[in-house]
Amino acid sequence: MHKTQDKGFSLLELLVVIVIISILFTFTTLAIRGTSPEELIQTEAQRLDRLLQLALEEAILKGLEYGLEFKPDSYRFLLYVDNSWQPLDEDNLLRERQLPEDMELELEIEQIEILVAEDSASDDEEDEEKPDPQVFLLSSGEITPEFSVRLLMPWVETSYIVSGTINGEHKAEISEL
Repeated sequence: MHKTQDKGFSLLELLVVIVIISILFTFTTLAIRGTSPEELIQTEAQRLDRLLQLALEEAILKGLEYGLEFKPDSYRFLLYVDNSWQPLDEDNLLRERQLPEDMELELEIEQIEILVAEDSASDDEEDEEKPDPQVFLLSSGEITPEFSVRLLMPWVETSYIVSGTINGEHKAEISEL
């Protein structure tokens, strides 16, 4: 008796190939799909709110004073050490954050709009690099002064506002222009 071998694929082999193709297709579509401007704004607002929470918790737990400095295209956290504000360049989480291209911020301090300007050109490099926080995160858990910062893109109707109050509460919420 001679046994014949069937030529072809088993059901299991076909299923494995289908699963592999599905996984590759999923990764490809995720890589190709671009992030919408609305999603970029939301992501940046949520990042700022979470970093604000982290800095506030560290201020309370470690008894430190933090500052938050806004620039036209970035923001950074500062630490008050030896009677001066020091940038947290070595801190991987609270380092300076650049805003995505074309994103702008509008800062209000105690309901007064503040113009966030570029550093003025100066011959004295020390003055040019001198940190100047607009918001303070205190070891008592307070955020002072009360602030709100709107993150927006000029051609997008949706924006997000990140705000903080004197009692340490903060939030990121959607806002129509």
